[in-house]
Amino acid sequence: MILITLLFSACYQPLPVEEPVLSEEKIKAVLKDIHLAESLLTEIQNREVKDSMARIYYHQIFDLHQISPEDFDQTVGAFYTNPADLDTLYTNIITELQQEKDSLRILYEKEKKTD
Repeated sequence: MILITLLFSACYQPLPVEEPVLSEEKIKAVLKDIHLAESLLTEIQNREVKDSMARIYYHQIFDLHQISPEDFDQTVGAFYTNPADLDTLYTNIITELQQEKDSLRILYEKEKKTD
């Protein structure tokens, strides 16, 4: 048992933490748009259409935020090497999306009352 413990502890090397290319604010905005696009894609049943629309959505999101797919992939990969930062990032994204949803609901209810 001691030999196995020594063997595993000798082989353990922590993952190096990468630095993201994109700022936290930039990647947060991109990920929010990607999650909204992915939610739209869940409504599409045809796999070919869904894949085509996903390519279009992702291309538009990258163009809108003026980033490359490579910079996006590197930044997401960097966040995956630091779980605490990834957790914080997604907590902020979820909070912001919920706030936006609540704001839209309030506007919708005001519009509905005036009609």
